[in-house]
Amino acid sequence: MCRALELGMHPTRTFIHIALALVATGLMTPPRHVAAQGGPKTARPAAAPAAASTDVDQPSLQPARSLLRQLVGRWRFATWFAGNFDGPPDASGTRRVDTLYDNLRLQWTEELDSSASRSQGIIGFDARTGRLYSTAVYSEGTGPELLTGTLSPSEPLVTFAPVVPAPNTDRRLTESFTLTLIDQNHFTWVPFDHGWRAVFTREP
Repeated sequence: MCRALELGMHPTRTFIHIALALVATGLMTPPRHVAAQGGPKTARPAAAPAAASTDVDQPSLQPARSLLRQLVGRWRFATWFAGNFDGPPDASGTRRVDTLYDNLRLQWTEELDSSASRSQGIIGFDARTGRLYSTAVYSEGTGPELLTGTLSPSEPLVTFAPVVPAPNTDRRLTESFTLTLIDQNHFTWVPFDHGWRAVFTREP
């Protein structure tokens, strides 16, 4: 408050000083010629180059978007345990996959034909890391499944591994998976130890 009062004690004198300074500046500064008066033309500074796009920074973005787009829909799945080569599936059910916010994030729900167990999860692509991720929770499970995935540069195949690796090799093999997109109507989900295999077929 005291500082503000000191600045406002002599407004007239301050105004005169400012006016004299402006007049002096105008006398000392040479006139500028604009282009319309025949003066030299001045070039406008070049615009800064645009920042590189995310597509360039993450070469796996477009392949990941294509793969995820093909997973959207309603699927029937059949699961065979190891050793069952030509018999009927040991389990079967239905999975529904929908977009979540955008086409880089999908949500799914799953039901088994032979039991009341349910599961749901999310699969998506993280543009910050250039990797896919997968989460799942099961009605009969005790905790979530958290995976991070690497997309093959040569084929529609994703290798998923736990975010927190298991301490022993056997568990790492059962908790890591491959997702292989065979065509627009089929994909497989198989653990590393090949203890079982699930084949998904698109429903019309």
